[in-house]
Amino acid sequence: MNYWIPGITLILLGLSHRWNVVQRADHVLFHRVHRLFNSSPWSDLFQELWFLGRTLFTLLGLVLITLINWQQGLTAAGIFGLAAGLERIIKLRVNRSRPFQVLENARMLQLRKPRDPSFPSGDALRVWFLALVLPSLLTGSPWVQAFACTAALAVSLGRMVLGVHFLTDVLAGAGLGILAAGITHWIWAAFHLV
Repeated sequence: MNYWIPGITLILLGLSHRWNVVQRADHVLFHRVHRLFNSSPWSDLFQELWFLGRTLFTLLGLVLITLINWQQGLTAAGIFGLAAGLERIIKLRVNRSRPFQVLENARMLQLRKPRDPSFPSGDALRVWFLALVLPSLLTGSPWVQAFACTAALAVSLGRMVLGVHFLTDVLAGAGLGILAAGITHWIWAAFHLV
């Protein structure tokens, strides 16, 4: 599948947060999602799913890929490393405050308080990268891929529910993850690693 167009589109949509009209819509949408899902058992569910977007889980996935096929694993790890580095540079450059820091009635429900800026979402980057890379290597089943993408969507939604990201943060992070997965698949195919 071609991940280039959706990845770049989501990144550009995320970057639109700089426009006042988008920023206002971002705040309104954040409040709606945050209020709708921030009570138990929803917040508990999103706290549990949060692990799927953490760096440790991504590293475990990359180790698994490397154990299955070291060439594919090293390629995936390298591309992921570049995407994570780009995410860090953008975070420090944009330096966007998190919703719980700037919006009234936004509660931080995450188990650990984030210390870095909000834009883009690193958790969305990681979970979408794994959701598109790992299932294709393990099974190739469209059902497994659909399940992985559903889990990635839930983790991404959870970033707003837990009060730590705006929608545009999540869109840009997901776009980076999707684009990185697309580059990984392209390299695997170009060098006959699949």
